[in-house]
Amino acid sequence: MQSGSVPWQDHFAFTPKLDIVVHHEWGAGMLAFWLMNAFGAAGILAAKFGLIFGLAGVCWCVARQRGASVLATGIVGVLAIVVGDYSFATIRAQMYSYLLTGLLLWGFDRDRQGDRRWLIGLLLGFPLWVNLHGGCLVGAGLLGAHWLEQLLRRQPQRHLLAAGVSLIPLSLLNPWGWHYLEYLVRAITMPRPSVTEWAPIWVAAELHHLMAFGVSVLLAWLVLREGRWRKLPGILLLLATGLAGVKSHRFLAFYAIVLACYLPGMLSQIELGKDLRRWWWKYQRAFAAIFTVAGVLLAGQGIGVEPWRLRVPSCPMSGRSEHLIYPVGAVNFLAEQRFQGNVFVPFDWGSYVMWKVGPDVQISFDSRYEVAYPEGRLEEDHAFFEARAGWQSVLTKYPTDIVLVPNRLQVASELNQVAGWRRVYRDSQFVMFARDGVELAKFETDTDPPEGVFP
Repeated sequence: MQSGSVPWQDHFAFTPKLDIVVHHEWGAGMLAFWLMNAFGAAGILAAKFGLIFGLAGVCWCVARQRGASVLATGIVGVLAIVVGDYSFATIRAQMYSYLLTGLLLWGFDRDRQGDRRWLIGLLLGFPLWVNLHGGCLVGAGLLGAHWLEQLLRRQPQRHLLAAGVSLIPLSLLNPWGWHYLEYLVRAITMPRPSVTEWAPIWVAAELHHLMAFGVSVLLAWLVLREGRWRKLPGILLLLATGLAGVKSHRFLAFYAIVLACYLPGMLSQIELGKDLRRWWWKYQRAFAAIFTVAGVLLAGQGIGVEPWRLRVPSCPMSGRSEHLIYPVGAVNFLAEQRFQGNVFVPFDWGSYVMWKVGPDVQISFDSRYEVAYPEGRLEEDHAFFEARAGWQSVLTKYPTDIVLVPNRLQVASELNQVAGWRRVYRDSQFVMFARDGVELAKFETDTDPPEGVFP
């Protein structure tokens, strides 16, 4: 905002960075920045729930317009929520891609009915999608799958091919021009063995994800078993996103969206779906009672976590991952000490340190690993904090003043024995070490740090 342009270089890390840093989420960041300044935490929460319920509404409308019964839509909707819940932990830029994916699926249905006006929205909206999130690439892929399915069905498809080609110049309407496309190619081809959300479903998914995914596959198989695939438009998109979700947990949310939009209508056309419709009318009161009780129980559980509050947890919450916390106490300590210098920090928490005390405090690494850093930095980061062989050489390679690390990681105990380093901060979750010559007061406690504040 101060420079009047989108930066091409990174100004927050002291370790090597790429020459050109393409922030594929810069538009989502600007929207969040405006909402924060205008409305504070309420603006962020309003955007989060607006995107979630907007997506739910689009999926409901698409499913119902395809002839899905209320019961089939509800059953598949629950499966979709369970399959894709991992991607809705908080508001992230990809949530814009999720909503736009739902709208794209609605456009495909209009196309199958011969209405081409949806293409106007595609051509006008795609540059917006490009600047909100790199998930625009998924949108282009879904358009390709829709074109292929129309081709196989011998339906009109040349306009889809023309639209797909036109997306290439439209994708250049961004602050980095062709460098954006160069980034996308690098991002989708780079290996991510250490990032859980990019791992295959059998590695990254929890039991409830696997069970819900298995049930969805079973329902899809029941649909295909009747041999009506020619009468089930969208089946190729369902299979393509399902395979992508198996290969990478990150794509399960897109599968869940296609599932919620398309499978209810397909299910309603087979005998099982017709049975569900008959059961719905025969036992409508019983189903209504079950849904009411389930809704009350879920609402009660939801109220317990206060979804109307934007939380910055400093300690693991009940049933939540230990990664979903922030080094609140440690960063507050650095701010109070008015520290300026370099901090070596793990992948998960670099962005929080950057947000709170940058650019006076330079970080070693953060979750923009494929955006800002050269290939190999992620592996170096994991090797150091897991105290693998040769881990101390990283401190020589990237000289730092402070090392911030969760207590549970191996390097927290190893660094305590290294000459030239002393512990200057410790709480129940994080510990910090300073090299000799860095003047910082010492603070140690066994208590939990306070919850953080936003912004």
